[in-house]
Amino acid sequence: MSPVEGRVAPSSRISIPLVACLVVVLVLAFLVFHYFLLTFTIAGSLALLMAPAQRRLSQRLWGMRSLSAGLLVLVVITALLLPLLSYATIIAQQAQGAVEVLRPHLEPAAFDKLWRETLPQKYPLLMAWVRRATGGTAMSTASAALSSTATWANHVAQNFLARLANVLLDFGIFVLMLFFLLRDGQEIRDAVRGISPLTRGQELEIVDHLTRTVKGVLQSMVLVPLAQGLVALLGFLMFGVPAPLLWSLMVVFAALIPIVGSPLAWVPAALYLIYNGSLAKGLGLLLYGAVLISGIDNVVKPLILKGAAQIHMLLAFLSILGGVFAFGPKGLIVGPVVLSLVLSAYRIYRYDVLRWRKAEGAHVPVETPAPKAVSA
Repeated sequence: MSPVEGRVAPSSRISIPLVACLVVVLVLAFLVFHYFLLTFTIAGSLALLMAPAQRRLSQRLWGMRSLSAGLLVLVVITALLLPLLSYATIIAQQAQGAVEVLRPHLEPAAFDKLWRETLPQKYPLLMAWVRRATGGTAMSTASAALSSTATWANHVAQNFLARLANVLLDFGIFVLMLFFLLRDGQEIRDAVRGISPLTRGQELEIVDHLTRTVKGVLQSMVLVPLAQGLVALLGFLMFGVPAPLLWSLMVVFAALIPIVGSPLAWVPAALYLIYNGSLAKGLGLLLYGAVLISGIDNVVKPLILKGAAQIHMLLAFLSILGGVFAFGPKGLIVGPVVLSLVLSAYRIYRYDVLRWRKAEGAHVPVETPAPKAVSA
């Protein structure tokens, strides 16, 4: 081997350390910013969907992008907080009323009468089974259970306050991200396009499919609670729940809360029936709620995603469920977004990469497909 052949090219001596430095920088960047990746994904997806509105509003406001972005962010904040605050107000009022009703029954004398007279008269078979199961110590067992429940409720309240602080911080970061992504979206896209290996047509295809997916997710977040409220209203009328319209409205608000959702409303309604002596109706409402009220969520959301983004129902259902399992409430949006990117990558590989390889093997020139128009 000649000295020239064994010599390392200058470009290699430069590129290897450069790549190593870039890898180190990327690792450090991930360690710093990975806490905000999910929030950025949601904010970026929403900003992508709202980009046409941002451009139109900015034009009407004489090019003041900061003002138009601020107005759109204000609309988003109102749309997110108004239902939650309304539901929180209703829950607080109902909880206060429930405490006032239950407080006299939790006094020692009233509680003893409840166990020894009221419950045995209403549910003789059930209370007889409780006495046999506890060996005649049902009263002491119930008192201990009540004390444990109070301790557990205090622990839950402390955890709730800690998580609420994290949610508020996360929401503030989301608002900041959304504002700057709306205001500086074009500059960010130009910067990313400068290092993107994708063609213009591939970028437009990804953006188009991602936009339709996010639009479908947001539509489902509005339509599914309304559908659950309508189904709940029919159930409340069927099982004789008092003030069925108010309870169904609470189901709509509760369905907006991720993970827990509508059971926050229809389970208390069923317990109310059971407490008032309608055991069969209460159990029937629990079954109705589990199968129909909550079950409709798993049907309507995939159908909306299938219609909006042309995603198979099974994949849409699994992306939502898997996103929630992996990322919590944020997974409701992150899961379908990841699925959209996976499907876009599949189409690019199938219709561009494989087609290019086949054409190259056959020595046939490949025609670059015209960019697809992005739907508004």
